[in-house]
Amino acid sequence: VTFFRSIVIARESIKFFMKKSDLSVEEQKLIIAEFKSNPDTFSKVYDFYYESILKYLAKRTMSSEVAYDLTAETFMKAFESFGKFKWKGYSIKVWLYRIAINSLKNFWRKKSNKHSPLTDEIKAIHQDLRTDAKEELEELDRSLFGDDEISRLSDAIETLKPKYQNVLSLYYFSGMSQKEIAKVLKKSPGAVKVMMHRATKNLKQLLTPNLA
Repeated sequence: VTFFRSIVIARESIKFFMKKSDLSVEEQKLIIAEFKSNPDTFSKVYDFYYESILKYLAKRTMSSEVAYDLTAETFMKAFESFGKFKWKGYSIKVWLYRIAINSLKNFWRKKSNKHSPLTDEIKAIHQDLRTDAKEELEELDRSLFGDDEISRLSDAIETLKPKYQNVLSLYYFSGMSQKEIAKVLKKSPGAVKVMMHRATKNLKQLLTPNLA
């Protein structure tokens, strides 16, 4: 019962926070085209996807402050390389999540699971954001970490193999479909389905250790 309650809570929390899940293909192509002559167009990407990336990273790190830093880093990298982005049939959202996952991997590797400030340059650029966002940080903490079941789910996922962590977190914390996850991870839908099955089985054993 506890296992399924954790799953339901995670998915329902995403439904609550997620609005329109993605920009239309036409909107994305227009942004990509306009960016070449007007880099400020990237603000449309930032405004639309910022919240979902932030909340995904917050649930992966269980720290709203770390999530703000990594989200800032993700969008800085995205902006720097957006001029090279070409429409190949997958969403800007997929591309952003790939960058976010790589930022997360680098964070854990460099910080050994402990948070310390990112580079002074990034910290300085986003100091005003973190200052202005104090109340938002507190609200984010309450909304994301107010239920012990979500914390238990996040902690359990982080003990699994990295490939399983990515599959489960994208599914439970970002509300992605298996098809979308396949694009983010550059896997076939069939491979993702198998990984989901194995990862969920392992997760269930962790959350219900006394299950016969």
